[in-house]
Amino acid sequence: MRLGAVVGLALLGATACPGKLIDKERFLVDASAPIGDAAAGEDGGDGCGDVVARIFVPRCGGACHGATAPQQGLDLVSAGVAARVVGVPATSCAATLADPADPASSFLYTKLAAKPPCGGQMPLAQLPLSATDAACVLAWIAAQ
Repeated sequence: MRLGAVVGLALLGATACPGKLIDKERFLVDASAPIGDAAAGEDGGDGCGDVVARIFVPRCGGACHGATAPQQGLDLVSAGVAARVVGVPATSCAATLADPADPASSFLYTKLAAKPPCGGQMPLAQLPLSATDAACVLAWIAAQ
């Protein structure tokens, strides 16, 4: 009887639907990107990897905040992003783009919320960032 149950489960496993991936975005990270590369100074060892390359470039760069004609003058893809955002006032709202002393109130972070205090949620006309990626943006701001 035990052998029959094992064979039945094996057959069920071979023909069953694999199910759905709940947090698909977690598995779309480029496997070649270094994760937790503190020596490179990109993530401080928090496991987020290079936030600029992994999040800003693909999710914010596109048609909005790329190097060519960036919206609100905010280029999030060219080298030196931190120098362009840390301590810099936002152009559309009364906030600092990235404030390492108070990262949770930074404009770059608050714009990721479903109902930001100013304007619409970013990235505009796309799926919102996952909670994990939003936390990585927060950690990136705090580490600057």
